[in-house]
Formats: sequence, C-alpha cells, structure tokens
Amino acid sequence: KRRQKARFPFHAARTLRGHKGAVTVVKFNTDGKYCLTGGKDKNIHLWNPVEGTIIKSYTGYHGYEILDVCVRKDNAQFASCGGDRVAFLWDVAKGVTIRRFKNAHERRINAVAYNSDATVLFSASDDESVCAWDLRSRNFKPIQKITDFKDSVSSVIVADEIIVAASVDGCIRYFDVRMGQVTVDHVGEAITTMTRSNDGECTLVGCLDNKLRLFDRSSGEMLNSYEGHKHSGYRIGSCLTGDDAFVVGGSEDGKIYYWNLVEGDVVHKLDAHHRAVSSIAYHPTAVCMLSSSADGTVKLWTTGS
Repeated sequence: KRRQKARFPFHAARTLRGHKGAVTVVKFNTDGKYCLTGGKDKNIHLWNPVEGTIIKSYTGYHGYEILDVCVRKDNAQFASCGGDRVAFLWDVAKGVTIRRFKNAHERRINAVAYNSDATVLFSASDDESVCAWDLRSRNFKPIQKITDFKDSVSSVIVADEIIVAASVDGCIRYFDVRMGQVTVDHVGEAITTMTRSNDGECTLVGCLDNKLRLFDRSSGEMLNSYEGHKHSGYRIGSCLTGDDAFVVGGSEDGKIYYWNLVEGDVVHKLDAHHRAVSSIAYHPTAVCMLSSSADGTVKLWTTGS
C-alpha cells in the first residue's frame, strides 16, 4: 500500500500564505519551478513554491476577484481574468500589463487559455460565450465570438488547435475552427471545471452533482465517474496525476481525494484545507502538486521522500 501511495503526492511539504481571503486559482509555470496564484483580493502572486516565498506580485489592475491565470509556454507572459469582465496580458519580469481585453464580455470571465503558439488568447465567460483575441494585432475587438452555449462557460482549453469549452449547460463542446466543425458531448450535469489527460486522449470534468466524469475525446464516450467528494455549489479543483493513473479531486469540505482512474475507487484521502479546494495543479514532470483553497492558503504536496 505504501508503494502505491508513493505514486502520488500525499505529504504537505509547504503552505503558501500571501493572499487576503480565498485563493481561487493556482498554476505551475511551464517547467514547474514557479507557480502563480490568484485570489479574491484581486492580486496575483508569483511564488517559489518549494521555498514558500513570493517573488513578484501583480496588483492594481483587476477590479474584482481573479478567477483564472494561464502561463505562456516561454514563461515570459501570462494572462489573467476575473469578475471585472476584463482579461489582462502581463509581462512576468516587469510586473506590468501589456494588453487589456475588455468590452467583449458582459459578465465575469471564468477562464483564459492560449493556443499552442500563443498567438491567440481565448476567454470563457458567464455571458454564455467564448472570445478569441489575436495577440499579434493591436485590434481591441475579438476576432471571433463563439455563442453556442446555453449557460455560463466555465472552462476553456485549446488542444491541437481544437477549442474545448465546458459549460454549466451540461455540455463539452469541441470546436475545430479550421474545419468549421462542432462536436458536442452531452454530460447532462452542470460543469464547473475541466482538464485534459496528459496523453490528450481524455477530458475530465467536475460537475455540480458531486461527481467527476472522464470522457474519451475521440468517441465522446463516458469512460468512468468518480464520487465521494462534495461538489454542489462551488468551482472545485481537479486534475490527473502525471502518469494519468489517478484522478485527483478537491472537495467543498477541504479534502482532496485520489481515485484509481480505471477502477474508479477512492485510494487515498487528504485532510488538505479548512475550506473548499478551489484549484489543483499537477507538476509537469515531478510527483508533486499544488492545491488552493477558500481558506486563503496554497499547499505544496510531495511524496515526502
């Protein structure tokens, strides 16, 4: 049993404290040396998570809570979005904004994502739309607005030039812009979070009926569902371990659950936080992860060895 435990991080190695109020999002940078956090306090911090120190803070621009951040592959820039209906592009080293994307969304922006070569930024909103912004032009209007949704768009990711968007309307939509095709997976429950497997074959969604569901990307078939955690009112973090062997999911009571991906059973449970787990980020190469919470903390989890 101990050998299996070592395959995922269960040891609380560090607690990061720097936000006033809930931490809404945590993301590793591309190589996993640093991480970005965003909070209800409208601030974004760049950390060395191993040391537990803030390297830089990005403040004074967002007027409401931060809801998502997305790091460019070269780590030189990142995008952020939140409750003020605005998305920003930031210079990591200088700590200043480079671009501001506004007047396109009528309600809060839940998620931002780059395409593969970081020439386009996508933003997903409560206004039932996804906007595409050309980062090479100085045009202040989106180059495309996707309005196929019937409720809030909670997540957007771009994979192999396919835009994948999940909505509270209970659907995962795959937009192949080049071919002009849309594929829809009907989940049937409100989706608040979405992530893809590391091999790119599967999509994991967190739904408000206290279940995580795993879908095959090519066939649209539901492969498995995972339960035991509480997820009925908030956006709760989830992901897969680096080897895609386990599903990791937060809970509104502060716990983090590990499920066996194939069998679907709970293999481990962490008493992680005092309040809801808002976001989970898995390290790009190491057996290590970060969790953020409404309790105002971010925790670094390792194997303890």
